[in-house]
Amino acid sequence: MKIKYFAWLKDYTSKDFEICSDPNITNVENLKKFLLIKYPKLEKFINEDLLRFAVNYNYVSENISLNAEDEIAIFPPVSGG
Repeated sequence: MKIKYFAWLKDYTSKDFEICSDPNITNVENLKKFLLIKYPKLEKFINEDLLRFAVNYNYVSENISLNAEDEIAIFPPVSGG
């Protein structure tokens, strides 16, 4: 699956996207666990449900099933002024 990062998440991960083939990532909840291990700086944002996840251009809940062909976009909180 392709995981795309937006805004300051690119800085936290040092990348725009990554390809992940971990068979344990079967839903968004498992993806969050993967991200916590790989990017500990995201802990607050993940634990407080501040990140938005879209699968194939649709916002989803944590229990949605993920497939190897999916494109997951992760968005941080948005603030305006």
